[in-house]
Amino acid sequence: MRPDVRRMLLIQAGNVLLLAIAAAVIVMAVDALTSYATGVRDAPDAGGALAGISLAGALAVVVLAIVAYRWTARGERYAPLFAVLGWAVLWLPLSLALGAASGTPLVAYIATLVCGAGIVLSLVALGSKKPR
Repeated sequence: MRPDVRRMLLIQAGNVLLLAIAAAVIVMAVDALTSYATGVRDAPDAGGALAGISLAGALAVVVLAIVAYRWTARGERYAPLFAVLGWAVLWLPLSLALGAASGTPLVAYIATLVCGAGIVLSLVALGSKKPR
């Protein structure tokens, strides 16, 4: 496999990972909102405004991930900037969702590690040659 094809596959794998994590956050936020609306509350902070913020942020990340995927497929040079922005925006919804789902704030720090790694890898992809 040629190095430029391998680089493009890795960039696209990062974009698909961003989309998958955002979809998981959407599922967690919708679950928290429905449990809050039906009165089945496991934790006092599982639902309401925090789940609404998680849902809105994750929907924005889905749009950014799709734009990054499509622009990378077209060979646009600055497509990884959308992935960087997506990872940065994903941090808050992911940390809220993980914190509400686990009940301990320590698990929410995983969001910082995941999003930080995604930002670094997207910036590395931005600094590489044009993936076309």
